[in-house]
Amino acid sequence: MGFYMLLALVSAVAMASSGVIARLSGLAAAELTFYRLAVGALCLLLLLLASGRLAVLKTKPDWRIALNGVLLASFMLCFLSAIQYISLANAIMLVYLAPPLSAAVAHWLLQEKLDLPDTGLIALSFLGFAMLQQFQFQLVLDAAQLPGLLFGLLSLLAYSGFLLLNRRPQPGHSQLQRTFYQLLIGACCVLPFLSGMALPTTDSLLWIALAGIFPGFLAIYCAIVALQHLPTRVYATLAYLEPVTVILAGWLLFAEQLSLLQGAGVLLIMLTGLMLALRHKPTKVVAQALTKVEQQLAPLSDPANTTQVAEGAEPEKT
Repeated sequence: MGFYMLLALVSAVAMASSGVIARLSGLAAAELTFYRLAVGALCLLLLLLASGRLAVLKTKPDWRIALNGVLLASFMLCFLSAIQYISLANAIMLVYLAPPLSAAVAHWLLQEKLDLPDTGLIALSFLGFAMLQQFQFQLVLDAAQLPGLLFGLLSLLAYSGFLLLNRRPQPGHSQLQRTFYQLLIGACCVLPFLSGMALPTTDSLLWIALAGIFPGFLAIYCAIVALQHLPTRVYATLAYLEPVTVILAGWLLFAEQLSLLQGAGVLLIMLTGLMLALRHKPTKVVAQALTKVEQQLAPLSDPANTTQVAEGAEPEKT
């Protein structure tokens, strides 16, 4: 599980890099979203071509992959639309209700048991996230902010759907194939919003490439792989490393102030993620499979036990 937790952390950090790239590049939000998805798909295509694995894309994507591509683009576009009507802090707070919501839905629909300690740790991680935002959630339900609230809720639902659908992929679809088609379909969904987009300048090409590599290809691919192997409750907690990275990047790169409350939120999120990882154990099915493999390999590693196995005796466990 440690490897897939590392992938989830890489995904969170890579996702957060989009904020740094947007700030340094000057690209419009919709343009950055398109380049992030389209160039990410191109990077993956070139990787498959160079490694001779282009055949993995021949499998026809199913409805889950297509829907995930739509959800991916919807999550990003609805968030960008929300911040036009409500504050950035309020929009982010709405979107990051998605990880705990996904964990709760997975408990009921995907039979991923969410016990009291796990629930408490997820709640603490969300508290840490609220501390990063300095509890600035002051949404007023008036005519001016109502569209922002609706777009924020749509972004929340799209993000939750993306997380949950990637938990149960079809066995015949590889992770590389799923990533490519989700990025490609997502980029196609953004195209109608780019009617006035000009051709990229020479100065912006580097930022476009970075957007496609890090918050595009790397972030989405690592997220898809991690979601397939990690329980939703674990991924939900680790997802809060993204706003932590954004806060720390602003502090380190742009000399933004990091308040004591935000620092405490950073520590709380890291601590809850570590505690949830430590208490997470392999599922019963995995444990039984590992035991079976160990029993089959034990006679090969110790010839002295061969006679015991043949006679029905239990071999010594190393």
